[in-house]
Amino acid sequence: MTASVRWIGHASALVEIDDERVLVDPLGRKRCLAIADYSTILITHAHFDHLNRWTLSKLDKSATLIVPKGASHIVTDLGFARVIESEPGDQFHAGKLDVIAVPTKHDSGRWRKGDLPICTGYIIAKNGVSVHHAGDIDMSSFEVFDELGAKFQIDATLLPIGGMLPVWYYRWRQKTLDRGIHIDPDTALGIAERLGAKAMVPIHWGTVNLRLGPPSAPKRRLAQIANERGIDGLVRVLDHGEQLLVGSNSGGSNSEVKMVHEKADDPDY
Repeated sequence: MTASVRWIGHASALVEIDDERVLVDPLGRKRCLAIADYSTILITHAHFDHLNRWTLSKLDKSATLIVPKGASHIVTDLGFARVIESEPGDQFHAGKLDVIAVPTKHDSGRWRKGDLPICTGYIIAKNGVSVHHAGDIDMSSFEVFDELGAKFQIDATLLPIGGMLPVWYYRWRQKTLDRGIHIDPDTALGIAERLGAKAMVPIHWGTVNLRLGPPSAPKRRLAQIANERGIDGLVRVLDHGEQLLVGSNSGGSNSEVKMVHEKADDPDY
């Protein structure tokens, strides 16, 4: 069996297991148009950088588009042959892959807080290989990830390590206001451990940046904390377009990372 995760940029990722491909949270026409032969597109929540109409409008309309409950009206005019709403507990087929909608913790709504559309994460699995994509995570509570870790054996988890602002902002906001709508690298590492994942791929960094701090700061902070805690092998940092091999073809805990397309520093997404 061959299985891999490719980081496209921001929260966008391609999960491939035995030649079946699933695209998650596509953002950026150039980057996503370089991807082909996916059967399913998964959307974790309705925020514009995850449910991005500008990008979706150019993607393969024969793919099944799965969006969280309450979000179908946002995409009905884009021309996808099949649009399905999901909520935690739902199960779908993406070709021969199993897709399970799972709980996550993040601010619902699209442009403002609200009950709908909801937020969800996904487990993509086949023959004992499982990849988890959390979408976004806030600082409210993390028990749900203990439950996921007990229920699934996760080969790789894709977790956000910031937002569009500097790391210091998210670390500061943990203790003020509403504790923040995005987690920091320290918290992401703790969630990966709660999940019991064999590998953690950091996402939501280095692509969309408001230039109030270096884009690489979240990655550096994550590496520092992982090193201090002696769990460097858990973290697998990918550049744009890099692929992580997972499951039985990954060589165990020392998962292989290889470049598969495009320059990592290409700013045109």
